[in-house]
Amino acid sequence: MTSFLSKTNHRAAHPEALAVYCSDGRFTRAVEELLAHLGHEALDTLTLPGGPALLASTTSYSERESMSRAASFLVVGHAIRHVVLIAHANCGYYRERYPGESPAAIEARQLADLASARQALELAHPSLHVRTQYLRVTGKQVQFDEQ
Repeated sequence: MTSFLSKTNHRAAHPEALAVYCSDGRFTRAVEELLAHLGHEALDTLTLPGGPALLASTTSYSERESMSRAASFLVVGHAIRHVVLIAHANCGYYRERYPGESPAAIEARQLADLASARQALELAHPSLHVRTQYLRVTGKQVQFDEQ
């Protein structure tokens, strides 16, 4: 077995920001870039298929409860002050969950789920600053639109 030594130094303090987004790895660096643009040099992440959808009221109780507990653990345990919820266009989670729906109808669901997830986090953790973003691919670039 070989070892690998990262060029990145360990940070003793936890980040103050949490990004909740879909586990689609095509967007990882773009999300990190967005958080840096928003003033967060480091971030915690909570990534699962569907991302913030799992915090929304439209999600099954068991999925919502698991995601809420994970988010609360990070918020409390890591002293998170800022959360960014990110949904993305053409999300496989939504396409599978709502087969046959148009891209416009799916986007409307995603935006409603972002608002629901934001409300749930703000209710559970009133001191949080929560932002919502919708990610689209424009040409070869990743564009974030605040909601």
